[in-house]
Amino acid sequence: MPDMSTNKTRDKSVAKIVLLVLLGVIVLVAAVSGFLLTHYAGLFGDLREEERGKTVADSNTATGEQIIAPTNIADDVFTILLVGVDSYTDTYTGRSDVQMLMSINQKSKKLVLCSILRDSYVSIPGHGNNRINAAYGEGGTNLLNQTIKNNFGIPVDRVAVINFQVVIDFVNAIGGVDVDLSPEEVEIINNGSSGYLSGAGVNHLNGEQALTYARIRKIDNDFSRTKRQRVVMEDALDKIGNMSLTQQSSLMQQFLPRVHSDLTRSEVINLGSLVLRLRSFDVKSFAIPVDGTWSDMTVSGMAVLDIDFAANRKAWEDAVS
Repeated sequence: MPDMSTNKTRDKSVAKIVLLVLLGVIVLVAAVSGFLLTHYAGLFGDLREEERGKTVADSNTATGEQIIAPTNIADDVFTILLVGVDSYTDTYTGRSDVQMLMSINQKSKKLVLCSILRDSYVSIPGHGNNRINAAYGEGGTNLLNQTIKNNFGIPVDRVAVINFQVVIDFVNAIGGVDVDLSPEEVEIINNGSSGYLSGAGVNHLNGEQALTYARIRKIDNDFSRTKRQRVVMEDALDKIGNMSLTQQSSLMQQFLPRVHSDLTRSEVINLGSLVLRLRSFDVKSFAIPVDGTWSDMTVSGMAVLDIDFAANRKAWEDAVS
């Protein structure tokens, strides 16, 4: 079984950078103009695009279940699902390569970042059993939300969706990222993207190289791949944090329309106000399935993770409560 141990200090640092920078940008804009904040809050793309033509299993089927009504941002726990779609064009259809939950408990002052591994073998309402990344391809965010709720007991309140092309363009827009690479990682990046890296160690990656790095899993496993995604995110957000307000505002205008979300204007504004209190929050970052709750399994020639769902439901509840 792969080693899933992580550096807790590093995880907390990464998680805080993610939230403080993302929400900090909104707050900085708010400090200049309340009108601008309202404007940026409305820049998100239309989430309905990836729902068109999709169907969700009827709630009366054996595997179907009604999704709970979305909670309000002012409630104790608010969970946002961040989805990365396997697409290199400005479309939002296909399978989800990344499923990351971001949960904020304002009462207990907890912030949780949780990746659900794409190889997790789950029951998809109305579509049988498959890897969890197939749920988005079959029914968009509605079906993915319902699949997460049915299998892991996690209610999702809001969703934000991006695709691979957005990642590439975003990394290029901030001038690239710096990542410490192994010889094996360098070889894969050189074979799978533009540009050439001369050797192992700290390398400056362009958008295509960064995405190739974040998707590497053949030399180890999916757990290591999610860690690579956090490494890219950490350096990218660190660069954003060092930008001027003008540069940050320019990024928001350029990329927020390419983030498809059902967050309302008021929720974005309220999220921005949380940045002033996040420094005192306890931060946890982990992946589902957690250590000791899964085993490798092959189904119809497909390598998947056989999961103890009850144990992972408890792990989530313990993390966010």
